[in-house]
Amino acid sequence: MMTSLGDAELALCHQIRQELHRYPELSGAESDTAERLQRFLAAHIRPDRVLTGVGGHGVLALFDNPHPGPTVLLRADMDAVAVHETSVASYRSVHEGKAHMCGHDGHMATLLALGFRLARERPEAGRVGLLFQPAEEDGTGAMAILADERFQALAPDYVIGWHNLPGTALGTLLVRAGSFACASCGMAITLTGKTSHAAKPEDGVSPQVAMCRLMERFSALSTPVENDEAFALATVVYARLGEPAFGIAPGDATVMVTLRTAADHRMQALRQKAEALVQHEAEQASLQWSIRYHDEFAATENHPAVVALMMGAAEEAGLVAETVDRPMRWSEDFGQFTRRFQGALCCLGSGESCPQLHNPDYDFPDALIEQGSHFMLHAAKRLLSVSMPA
Repeated sequence: MMTSLGDAELALCHQIRQELHRYPELSGAESDTAERLQRFLAAHIRPDRVLTGVGGHGVLALFDNPHPGPTVLLRADMDAVAVHETSVASYRSVHEGKAHMCGHDGHMATLLALGFRLARERPEAGRVGLLFQPAEEDGTGAMAILADERFQALAPDYVIGWHNLPGTALGTLLVRAGSFACASCGMAITLTGKTSHAAKPEDGVSPQVAMCRLMERFSALSTPVENDEAFALATVVYARLGEPAFGIAPGDATVMVTLRTAADHRMQALRQKAEALVQHEAEQASLQWSIRYHDEFAATENHPAVVALMMGAAEEAGLVAETVDRPMRWSEDFGQFTRRFQGALCCLGSGESCPQLHNPDYDFPDALIEQGSHFMLHAAKRLLSVSMPA
């Protein structure tokens, strides 16, 4: 499976990447994206089987061989984010407030590029699955895929995921064994007191002081040593106090905080500390309080043997490969796959001058499609032929 990508095929991958970029869809709403992928697979690649509607809008393309062997799964995410794009490119998003500012359009195009190579030369034994996964951004997609009976029947032996990484030289592989991406969750806090006339604030119960104190004290929960297992980060991402009316003293407030830890077992302790802060400040101010959790991500734990394999695959593909000494701060629901199967998540540099993920001027570099698909080809080949330890 050393087939190179032809100029015409690469051009098609660039074209579909830009088409997907033009028509982004948010988590759980990727129906049009799925249809575009299905049409492309049917017209240009023709896998042995294509499963649709997997875990919602997921698409799974399979390349089989009658000879027994491992099942290797490679995943790309499908969803966009709620960001207003500022690009002037001809393929900029047509959906206001929705854009592929995380590069999932490029991830899908790269997996399609790998499909071209696999279509010309199927695995010599076993099978390869290309999974286009919905709803990665809100943390629900991987669990929905895992709950799908058709995916359960596939029972992959090995799983590989990747994400582009701005600020790193184009095509450079970054990976590490153990925790690679942090666990995280969104904590939504509601503080409820009593409104009053703005001329008589003493007749109400305002959450103003409690809200401000909480936002300040959450920072104290963070431990900045990122290569330490005890790493924790609490980031206030949103706050609202009362209503935009000059005549009303506020009676309610909302604070949203993202909690992150390097390892899953540290998350519960961080939650308990944050909850204790909320309870203390609310009771001090005679407020009612409640907490709801959203966007919960497990840490992504990389299997050491798969990491070693990835390093070798990158070298074969002519890429620079580096190990990192700390987990990535962001989270990925690919951790649900590595909890169940031997696998690993890695990053490929998208350029030192590339705008950061989720920035309004971000755009996936098309040059990474060729490099990424070449690397994954070598990684898939190694997993298909090497007996991995448990």
